Amino acid sequence: MFEAVIFKAIHIISIIVWLGVIPADFLLRKLIREKKGTESEKTLLSFWLKLTNLGGMVGLTGVLVTGILMSMTLGYGFFQFASGANHWLYTKQFLMVIVIILTAAIVIPSGRKVRIEIEKSIAENSSLSDGTYKNISKLGKVLTATNIIIVLNLLLALTRNLM
Repeated sequence: MFEAVIFKAIHIISIIVWLGVIPADFLLRKLIREKKGTESEKTLLSFWLKLTNLGGMVGLTGVLVTGILMSMTLGYGFFQFASGANHWLYTKQFLMVIVIILTAAIVIPSGRKVRIEIEKSIAENSSLSDGTYKNISKLGKVLTATNIIIVLNLLLALTRNLM
């Protein structure tokens, strides 16, 4: 039983870290838009990439690992929609799969491209290309979708006793 308490504590801390990235993400994106075309834009973009990367890694890994451990420890199971119980949990698990796919397929590759372009732009003392701005926009949209899924997951957890 002690393990379940530890898992739950780490799970909650991971959620707090992940949720903390959301307002920072939106504020940084606003600052980046305001500083577009300036040298500080590149610094802000680099910080934005580092923050979302680190916060996302800590949050996603912590929530994923502790969520799996709690499901195993408490005997909930995985993706058992037909079981008639714990629909909130199976919906959360499905949404987590979507977050993992978005992260692996879009966020990481786009973030890597943007980071390389920023470093290249700084080294050459040039402005960012239209392709880089397109990747930044794509990354922002996917991060917004991920943020929405994170909030939905939190709402499912908080309202599970009402279902």
